[in-house]
Amino acid sequence: MTVLPAKYRQQAALDLSKNRIAALGAIVFGIMLLVAVGRFFVQFTNLLRPAALEGSGLRDIVTVAPDGAISGAIPPQLAVGIVVALALVMVIHEPMHGPCYWHFSGKRPTLGITWLGIYVGAPSEVYFPRNQYLVVGIAPLVLSTLVGLLLVPIAPVVLVPMLILFVAFNSAGAAGDLIMVARLLFYSPDTLMQDIGTSVIVYGRGT
Repeated sequence: MTVLPAKYRQQAALDLSKNRIAALGAIVFGIMLLVAVGRFFVQFTNLLRPAALEGSGLRDIVTVAPDGAISGAIPPQLAVGIVVALALVMVIHEPMHGPCYWHFSGKRPTLGITWLGIYVGAPSEVYFPRNQYLVVGIAPLVLSTLVGLLLVPIAPVVLVPMLILFVAFNSAGAAGDLIMVARLLFYSPDTLMQDIGTSVIVYGRGT
């Protein structure tokens, strides 16, 4: 909707970039997602197409010594793959929000470019019901994970390691989105969200 209902009043303004604890939490959570999703996809690929991992170095990122000590390293053959995967995330992650913005609002989202890559913003002066905004927030994580699960069994072997890296880094990039989604779950479904760039304004029914 493009008109705020008369009885609605601003309840909060959420901006992770201005909250040091939330920003630090997003970094830590992103690392956790990177490791967890990456490990899951390596195991998934090892189960279905073990040959796709041969020589990729993905199995060697984390090693466990006989005494139980855990160590991590980036094999040289993965360096180029990591750079390419990160570049793809910078180009693809944000645009995955776009179709959801467009579908729910009926308006074209705004596009821009920053040093972090392509930026996709909500159409101006649009108020999204909470549940719609939650879908917008989780879209990049859900879409990339589903695409990864579908492509791992059929993609050319040489591209599978790159696909795994892309999905893992994209999941890490969704950490801030997921933290915002978690915060919005504390508001009732009838609240409205306005995306104004780095901030989300929450509106609820006044008393």
